[in-house]
Amino acid sequence: NFYLTEETKQVLRLSLTEFSLPKFYLLFGISKVKSAAVIAFRSSYRDRSFSPGSYERETFALTSLETVTEALLEIMEACMRDIPTCKWLDQWTELAQKFAFQYNPSLQPRALVVFGCISKRVSHGQIKQIIRILSKGLESCLKGPDNYNSQVLIEATVIALTKLQPLLNK
Repeated sequence: NFYLTEETKQVLRLSLTEFSLPKFYLLFGISKVKSAAVIAFRSSYRDRSFSPGSYERETFALTSLETVTEALLEIMEACMRDIPTCKWLDQWTELAQKFAFQYNPSLQPRALVVFGCISKRVSHGQIKQIIRILSKGLESCLKGPDNYNSQVLIEATVIALTKLQPLLNK
């Protein structure tokens, strides 16, 4: 059993309020709705007019992912202070690292950003892997400058390296 302190509960309340603001809708890629709950809890049997293509899907910018990740990390760290045996951050970091170093055009850039934001330590080997990913993205861009996935991968590696660089030994 564990109990959250009043300070932690306040962090959770403020975060929930912040996530309910329209500016956060944009960060989650759903700025064109009046209420996030309308999209989140809509189901096909309740609303026959809704289909995956019936609303215009927005892109989810990596900088938005960075902001959302940092907000979620703040919530997690607040809760972890009250739960001594909590391993949430370790598990999240492990999953982010797994997907960051595994080729997948959809997940890899996002995982790189998350890995950079949540890591508390980084090895030279991990930095070397990220630089290799950056190199492959740059090579791909040189072959075809219209390659959107390569541009996203380059942006993700730069964000990750920027976040991880302060963790390295001098």
